[in-house]
Amino acid sequence: MTRLPVFVKFVFVGMPHLWKGRHQLYFTWFVVLQITSPNRKSICGLCSWSPKHICEWHLRRLLNATYWSAYAVLDWFATEAIASFPRPADGIIYVLIDGSHKDKRTGRNPFAQKGKKTTSGFYFFGIRFVLLCVCWGVYRIPVDFEIVWPKEHPDYQNENQLARKMLQRFQPPAWAKRIIVLGDSGFASKDNIKLIQTLRWNFVFSLAKTWKSQDGKAVKNLVKHLPKHHFKKTWVAPINEGQQRRYYWYFLKKASLNHIGDVTLVLSKKGRNVGPKATKILVTNLKGCSARQILSCYQKRWSVELLFKELKSGLGLGQHQVTKNPDRIRKSFAMAIIAYLVLIRIQKHDIQPQKAWSIWQLKQNMLLRIVAEQSHHNAWKSFKKVA
Repeated sequence: MTRLPVFVKFVFVGMPHLWKGRHQLYFTWFVVLQITSPNRKSICGLCSWSPKHICEWHLRRLLNATYWSAYAVLDWFATEAIASFPRPADGIIYVLIDGSHKDKRTGRNPFAQKGKKTTSGFYFFGIRFVLLCVCWGVYRIPVDFEIVWPKEHPDYQNENQLARKMLQRFQPPAWAKRIIVLGDSGFASKDNIKLIQTLRWNFVFSLAKTWKSQDGKAVKNLVKHLPKHHFKKTWVAPINEGQQRRYYWYFLKKASLNHIGDVTLVLSKKGRNVGPKATKILVTNLKGCSARQILSCYQKRWSVELLFKELKSGLGLGQHQVTKNPDRIRKSFAMAIIAYLVLIRIQKHDIQPQKAWSIWQLKQNMLLRIVAEQSHHNAWKSFKKVA
């Protein structure tokens, strides 16, 4: 590419006026190269596909600039992306919270740390982060993120504290009639649930078996000693067309838990004869909902797992070679998320309701449009020279 396509420039119209000099141009090229570059998404790899007037030091100075906030720019792009897609008929928006990590090889990165994703899993060395995204239907849109400091750092905050910070920053769209927060058992802490109740939102969380009811009985006793003939069979409709129903065995019970109050518990498993270890406990404050509706809500949490895969594999999250400066690293992470938001806005006509889509399909279609416009531009320049 020697020039920015017109349909790409249109997406950046109305961006916050906080840039100095030519940084807005460098920012736009940074995002476009993040989407289109087939190489590893290091800054050096991006610039191997850039025009002559965009050099590696341009992009590095953009990340080094301290006057602009990555969160302010990300918030604007997320708001525009949410407004680009049709609203749900029921007015329900789902807020998903989950954590992941990005592997690193060097210890010079201040966020790099060793840890385990699960107690029985493998060790990893990399950067841990927490992502907040919204979804409805087939749409999945990241809106915020936080990077987790190592535990020995004085500014360390655990994933639940960072999740509460993001929930307080999140401004739901005006059309949202009901907000349902989804998360696994790692985010089902009493402080998180109290904050959601204070905001008057609903939640569906996977619950740890160590929770106790107000009468002092542990939830794990219900899971362990409940006879299997109390479970009933139900199915959950697929999100996308062409997929099959998923069948579950469930037990629904009203309960009153410590620090939460009156809730609905759903014990779910994939087979009637499955043991207590494979039984999942869901807790929600939704009223008047059936077990099928609660399971259908929790099924939407799979969108954040797809989002992690697309950001890491398709858009090179955390692959920029930046170290030592925490603000620079946060901006590096934000650039990959902003590239995702720009891509789904440019190719929004390829995302059809109730049909599966992927970031790789959108990238391919965008590249075809860029090649067509660049070829037309080159032909027009050649024609003017001849004329």
